[in-house]
Amino acid sequence: MYRKLPLALSLLALRLYSQEKTDPQAVMSQILERLDTLEKDNRELVQEVRTLREELNASRAPAPVAALADRVAVEENRTAEQAQTKVEAANKFPIQLNGTLLFNAFVNSANDGKESASDYGLLAGPNRSGATVRQTLLGLTFQGPALPGSGRVNGSLTMDFWAGSADPGSNWLRLRRADVSLDWANRSFTVGQDKPLISPYQPDSLAEVGVPPLAGSGNLWLWLPQARYEERLHFGTSSGLTAQVALLQTEEDYSTLPNAYVGSFDKARPALEGRLAFWHKFDDSRRIEVAPGFHVSTTHVDGRSVNSHIASLDWSFTPSSHFEWKGTVYRGQNVAGLGALGNGFGISRSGYIKPIESSGGWTQFAVPITSRLTWNLFGGFETDGAAYLGSTSLVHEFTYASNIMYHIGPNVVISAEGLQLRTRSVSGDSEIHNHYDVALGYLF
Repeated sequence: MYRKLPLALSLLALRLYSQEKTDPQAVMSQILERLDTLEKDNRELVQEVRTLREELNASRAPAPVAALADRVAVEENRTAEQAQTKVEAANKFPIQLNGTLLFNAFVNSANDGKESASDYGLLAGPNRSGATVRQTLLGLTFQGPALPGSGRVNGSLTMDFWAGSADPGSNWLRLRRADVSLDWANRSFTVGQDKPLISPYQPDSLAEVGVPPLAGSGNLWLWLPQARYEERLHFGTSSGLTAQVALLQTEEDYSTLPNAYVGSFDKARPALEGRLAFWHKFDDSRRIEVAPGFHVSTTHVDGRSVNSHIASLDWSFTPSSHFEWKGTVYRGQNVAGLGALGNGFGISRSGYIKPIESSGGWTQFAVPITSRLTWNLFGGFETDGAAYLGSTSLVHEFTYASNIMYHIGPNVVISAEGLQLRTRSVSGDSEIHNHYDVALGYLF
């Protein structure tokens, strides 16, 4: 092809010269223009030949097995996502079904043979063993219409089968968390039922789900009706502040009190909570968030008011993809209405009412050993004052536990956990209870 190029150019020049004898400059311009066109066509032809050779060589080599497996997994995930998004409500807005079918086999033991005074979750004993699927979770997430100002309506609902009798086939569906949220880029307004605003996190466990882990040992967990407003401020792309305020309803009957005062007791009271979170993102996997918070409410009993004041601090710190540290601490008085031990206030024989001072908190270290295997270590405590409380009232509880979770598939996880609960009453009596659990969860 290259040998014929000079001959073609010569013939072209001769033809143009014969046709344009009166304008040599125009003839030369046309020659250069067509020469450029020929060179461009030659370069494109050479590139096409190279591309064809590379494709031919690639078709002869076998595809890597790992790459093929990754492509299959991606296609399976896409198929699953498409199947989920086909669910819609009557008004045609999309709804996604989610949850965990959870099977637990457990053994409890106590060093003194007593029933656990802190009857949380599967810890009731002593020397009790069994299996259950009552901790199965069932949830919905939905997306509603658009809002003015580029907003969107979102929502979720989570239930379990923890209510009713523990006998198989006698379990009731129970509402855990639910919310409807009006979301914009920098603010949200949410109504529903959720944990207290000052206690946003909880340990990771498949053993204690019906009642969250460390309930009564520093984790303020009660799911309470509430309305929240959130404002988000950004300092660049990697830092920001999240300011939250909530009006919620406490569950006052978690406080223990003499029978003579039951009829004069308001079982639900309004409360105000606030939280200010500072966060910074180092990169896609490393992040830190620290947030102080407060709670203010008033308990009504026997025509009198008992103040509840709580100060809190929660954090979440992920310095690398192989380690995470999170937790919450708090200190205040009359804490029972958020899911603590139950010592909201004490009543003397003369009828004097005193709010009980309380402090507590919990923390967890999570170590992802591999992409499928994670080790969690967590513990928490609550310590209450003893003023005007009965001798059998628990004033100290300490719990620590460890578990491993392994994903045997994208949506199948197994877990093994060991936990010890230590309690002490006003009289000084102490108890130790152990809980061992093996769980299998199917995520859908």
